[in-house]
Amino acid sequence: MRAVFVSVALLLLAVSPAVSQTSPFDMSPEKPAVPAPVQPTGVAPAQNDSAPIAAAAPQPAASLARRYIVPFTELVLSGEYSQRSWSLFLTPEQAAAKAELHLGYQNAVVIAPEASRLKISINGSELVDAPIASSENASDISVNIPANLLHAGMNDIAISALQRHRTDCTIESTYELWTQIDTAKTFLSFDGPDAGRWKRVDDLRAIGVDENGATTFNLIVPSMGQTISTSPAVRLGEALALMASMPNQSFDVSETGSSAAKPGMATIVLGPASELSNVLATVPPAAETGPVATLIDDPRLGPSILVVSGPTWQAVDMAIDDIAKQVDRPAGSLRTSLSTRTWRMPDVPLLSSASRLKFSELGMNTLEFSGRRVRTDFAVGVPSDFYANAYGEATILLDAAYSQDVLPGSHIDVYVNDNIAATVPITTSGGEILRHLPIKVTMRHFRPGDNVIALEAVLMTRADAICAPGATAQGGQRFVIFDSSELAVPDFARVARTPDLAGISGTGFPYNRSEYTLPLIMDRTQPESVSAGVTLLARMSVAAGRLIAVDSLTAATAVADRNALFISAISQVPPTVLAQVGVSNGASSTWGETVASIHPNTEATFDRWRERLRDSGWRGQIGSLQDWLTRTFNISMNSFRIFPGPAAEFTPQGSASLVVAQEASPVGSGTWTLVTAPTVGALRDGVRSLTEQGTWRQMEGHITTVDASDDKVATVPVTRFNFVETQPFSIWNYRLIVANWLSANALSYAVVLTLLSILLGFATAGLLGALGRRR
Repeated sequence: MRAVFVSVALLLLAVSPAVSQTSPFDMSPEKPAVPAPVQPTGVAPAQNDSAPIAAAAPQPAASLARRYIVPFTELVLSGEYSQRSWSLFLTPEQAAAKAELHLGYQNAVVIAPEASRLKISINGSELVDAPIASSENASDISVNIPANLLHAGMNDIAISALQRHRTDCTIESTYELWTQIDTAKTFLSFDGPDAGRWKRVDDLRAIGVDENGATTFNLIVPSMGQTISTSPAVRLGEALALMASMPNQSFDVSETGSSAAKPGMATIVLGPASELSNVLATVPPAAETGPVATLIDDPRLGPSILVVSGPTWQAVDMAIDDIAKQVDRPAGSLRTSLSTRTWRMPDVPLLSSASRLKFSELGMNTLEFSGRRVRTDFAVGVPSDFYANAYGEATILLDAAYSQDVLPGSHIDVYVNDNIAATVPITTSGGEILRHLPIKVTMRHFRPGDNVIALEAVLMTRADAICAPGATAQGGQRFVIFDSSELAVPDFARVARTPDLAGISGTGFPYNRSEYTLPLIMDRTQPESVSAGVTLLARMSVAAGRLIAVDSLTAATAVADRNALFISAISQVPPTVLAQVGVSNGASSTWGETVASIHPNTEATFDRWRERLRDSGWRGQIGSLQDWLTRTFNISMNSFRIFPGPAAEFTPQGSASLVVAQEASPVGSGTWTLVTAPTVGALRDGVRSLTEQGTWRQMEGHITTVDASDDKVATVPVTRFNFVETQPFSIWNYRLIVANWLSANALSYAVVLTLLSILLGFATAGLLGALGRRR
């Protein structure tokens, strides 16, 4: 019997290796090992239905220790030189932890790696200086960050690319140069136990962005169906948006929530303590007795959950006030800058009168350049009542120099918000130092809020005309711009206009100046509508630099002649409101239907045929003349009208997913703004697209439409507007207002000039008749 047992045992041992090898022998390259499934942290697995669930203490997720650092949906460094800089907020725990910088990028195939460099610095210390050599596949670079380089609070990040073409020396070839930063592979990683957790309310400034450059606040309001909850939710959203101040922020409001702990996202629970037990595993005990704004780790929702609560809604409002007072600004205080540091450094100065600023004060450093085309920029802001777009001129006092290699025919161009504003030709050879060279820059393209002014030098040389092998990487410095250059802005007229959606996108006007709580009319029972409302008001508060108080209990019929904001699907908008803001009432039944995509777009078809027949016949020649006058002198046919005609009723087309329309209130003492979409889902998505930084700054005119599928923006210009006085009485200001109005209305100016000439003639005749010699 023993012999049989031994034989069976030996047989099993011989068979077991063959059984364990389930796949045939493989000599292919080694594949990455597949990790074993990991039990999610935070909630222990249930044993059975009757056994109690033991909640484990939440552990910091690995992804929370990662901070994506690019605050844009995409970042492309184009041309021979490109540079971007911004600031990143870090908590004390993140600043103290061991950190690594990761960078992912890919570049154009025509870039010469031996002559092109990619650089990244943090707080002035250069961490990456590498050749740009990743045309076939994306490259990943990682470097250790030296100890004590990072600090709690704002940390400055700068990334630049110096790029040269492999073979071409022409100006046109510089437009083929680009390096795209992979936002999902560019981040800071922290090796610290608390680097992925917030401990203080102020730590929410470190929310940052996700891999797509977006920032999301999950706002859980268990009693969202109650009318009393809307205004606190909006006020809290505004305070958090001002605290984070990221360029692409949105809010997702719901009655229940789920764990969503990842970079660029925060979860907030709002409401009285008695209503939070269905959402939180444990309600903070202090919320039962007084206002509370604290961070907790919750087994259901995850770590670092902000709880804003109290025994009553009045106590909840007090807790919100404790957060808001850290970021709010008194209504009457003077605002000197726009908060842009988290996506453009430094903060943009806000000019309210005549100013003179050095380039060094605007964030521009002295720049030497050896290539063919260099572009650099800075930004300045103007208030919502800026009114000098028809006659105003700023002056750049340029300190620069060019070498003897630069030929006549080269030029320096100035752009305002990507529109050409001035050109200075280089007419002499042999090199020259320019000291405070005055360059007149039209203020035609200035708009409320931040304005980007770019200087571009286009340099031609004999060496580039020959373009010998290796010439693209050779040569000394050709051009330099000194940071001692200055921007001089004269006094400008100060009067606001309505309608003007550019005022909202720039500084939140007119709602940033309202002396009463803003009536907010929206469907409070739909989470999508509330999400859209909180997202929009949060974006407006960032533009305004302060919280905008709202009243969500006012009915549409009770708004009267006050400022008001309507946010709803178009089927829920009262016909009187549609008529007042100039939107067709029939759009409520036709907009968004599938047949809209089948029927041709009459307006688009007409524009296409007009473009096709632009130069045909005498009408085509007149059309070409009109276009030339507009491009060259900013003169349109509207300039020759004494009384502007009424605006045509607007009907949304099938491609538009969101419409923003603004008009004066019925009597004219207030401003009504309507934000609407075909459905509540389209409203939420459309507002999210609208409030992204790139789209938000395009909002202007009487009506703006957004196609959320591709973020395409279209505007309807203002044809008739009302002035809104914003400054104390001043003869000087009125003179500037009249000067700009007459400059924008050429026919009215001619009529006034003719009448004054006739009056002067009669006065002269009367004077000579009384005092002159009679024959």
